[in-house]
Amino acid sequence: MKYGLPSLRINKGNMGVIEEFNKIQFYKNCLKNPQAKVRKFSVGGLKLNERLIALIVTWMLKPRGNNHFVLVEEDLFYMYCIMNKVKINWIHIIKEHMQKSMRLSDYHYPYAVLISKFLNYFEVDLEEEQTKVVKSSLEVNNGSLSKMSFTKIGGK
Repeated sequence: MKYGLPSLRINKGNMGVIEEFNKIQFYKNCLKNPQAKVRKFSVGGLKLNERLIALIVTWMLKPRGNNHFVLVEEDLFYMYCIMNKVKINWIHIIKEHMQKSMRLSDYHYPYAVLISKFLNYFEVDLEEEQTKVVKSSLEVNNGSLSKMSFTKIGGK
């Protein structure tokens, strides 16, 4: 028997279900310099862990076709849920995104790595499965990483 709260079904219409979420205050807490003036919710000023979570949200969990450098309210909310261990229904969110991908050209499927990790974790036999090479247009490129203030340190 399971106890506890069920995972939330979050979308743009019901982000107010978590009353303590304040997007401006949360964003300021994620900044390297919390006293900085907030004009837009850019990824560049975030602390390293928060930037990595933003990267995961905007490129993998709830991706969009453009401007991964500026976070929208929904991105901040998902980051808040991840960082505060709020259980939300990720299956619903990913399913909703996949349905939009079928209708809208701005949406794409970035889930190959995520699903592969799940399959490996649950030791699903993939011996007879076909593989497909990921196109470079779907990869996170150096330009995107540098816009998010990630820099290469040493090494090749």
